Amino acid sequence: MTDRVENRPCISGSYDSLSQGGRVMMSCDLWALVATLLLAVVQIGLQSVMTLRQAGAAWVAGPRDTPFEVTGMTGRVVRAHRNLLEIFPQFAAALFVVHAADVNGELSNWGAWLFFFSRCLYIPAYAFGPPGLRSVFWQGGQFGILMILADIFY
Repeated sequence: MTDRVENRPCISGSYDSLSQGGRVMMSCDLWALVATLLLAVVQIGLQSVMTLRQAGAAWVAGPRDTPFEVTGMTGRVVRAHRNLLEIFPQFAAALFVVHAADVNGELSNWGAWLFFFSRCLYIPAYAFGPPGLRSVFWQGGQFGILMILADIFY
């Protein structure tokens, strides 16, 4: 095994190994993974605040033995977050596979960012959009995962 790790950095037009201060730079698709993790953190914060306003502090701080179904805008935000949690393992697994096989490239970069931006747009589409719009962004995220996996074959 060599000391130098091949990496495809998030710099347009270059796939040479780059290091900065002895550290290898992270690839573009992994930055999209980090961005998606941060999106999940923002979503859980948003849904927590909205649930607190609707359910009240006593229910939020309590044992939650009695279920409370949030409704309206709060319910849509909670369901959008749940949907991200359902699809995120597939996204992370796809990135793991292409990195473990050392085949990550342009398709995985584009696919990872397509997944991230689709998930960002999914939230307002679910909360405010007309029927059917959120499905477009959901499909965009799925297509992003397929693009990541396509790097295995190309």
